[in-house]
Amino acid sequence: MPALVLPVRPLKKPACLRGQKNGELAAGILKRCGIGNFLLAEPAARSCRALVAAAEAAGFKVRATGTYRTLKQQEQLFLSRYTTKELPGRPTKRWDGVTYWQLPKTAMAAVPGTSNHGWGLAVDFAEELDGDAQPESVSPRFVKWLIKHASTYGFSGELQSEPWHWRFVAGTVPDAVLAWEAGN
Repeated sequence: MPALVLPVRPLKKPACLRGQKNGELAAGILKRCGIGNFLLAEPAARSCRALVAAAEAAGFKVRATGTYRTLKQQEQLFLSRYTTKELPGRPTKRWDGVTYWQLPKTAMAAVPGTSNHGWGLAVDFAEELDGDAQPESVSPRFVKWLIKHASTYGFSGELQSEPWHWRFVAGTVPDAVLAWEAGN
């Protein structure tokens, strides 16, 4: 993936997340987001449906490899990518007072309970590029499209190292999404 600079904007949590715990969201908050059976918090899901519709109208076959993650799923993912065995030179994170080293050839994972996936606000986008059942990583062309259009739908990148990972940052449903929902 060529070096593309992702827009990274501050996150405003939607009101529906007040009183909720990361990875333990009430089921009524989570809604389908327009990509298979994947779920996001309600305002993020509405915005994602509009974003996906716009991307598909532009010729992309949008898929995802992850959205909402329960706390247990966050823990499993973290433990599959980090070890307590010291790995000199590898990035570290602390969880429950223990230092973990990131395993080679793995993507970063948030400390369980801190992930935007646990708030139902993050999407790991993928694409269908070759006609098989497995989604592929995002293409540079799709990332360029996201850089140009995602903010219209309330989304922003989060990490420059993860061009597939986007999060809903608007807090409330943007006007462009309301217009799309109204058929305009």
